Amino acid sequence: MLETERLFLRRFNENDVDAVFAMRRDADLMRFIREPQTNRAEAESWVKLVSSRWETGKIGFCAVIEKSSNKFVGWCGLWRLKENDEIEVGYALIKDSRGKGYAVEAAEAFLVYGFETLNLKEIVAVARPENNASRRVMERLGMTYDYTGKFYDNDLVHYSITKEEFFNAKTRRRENAKIFR
Repeated sequence: MLETERLFLRRFNENDVDAVFAMRRDADLMRFIREPQTNRAEAESWVKLVSSRWETGKIGFCAVIEKSSNKFVGWCGLWRLKENDEIEVGYALIKDSRGKGYAVEAAEAFLVYGFETLNLKEIVAVARPENNASRRVMERLGMTYDYTGKFYDNDLVHYSITKEEFFNAKTRRRENAKIFR
């Protein structure tokens, strides 16, 4: 679906459910996202949910696959915030894949997709205020802090970037993501 220099971003398949469940049951990994899940069926339902929106809304989450190892390293994608109907970019990586720039690389690809293919005017991101790693990703993407508000039943920081801001940034964003149709 999408490809970057080091990553494949593809739709989930049934072979990804165990990897997703491993991530979603890890309390440390999920501490900024949600309560850990306790059974595989919850992960399977989540994969179906975030995959179902591709057909109807052209958004959803994808598996993030490291090219060099062909290993599942997390998920990333675009999602509609129920609270205000904005489109957010979201991401999560397994522990041993953090600190390599993969979250920024994957999220940039989805920003390009959102702005160029979907012609979105703005994309947002939300995170727990204490999630400094996620906030750094947002800032490296060129997003700016707007406010702290209620999202997903939590007080979360809200960041945003417009299409114009994104493509005027001093980065190689257009070259970073190749979109395959």
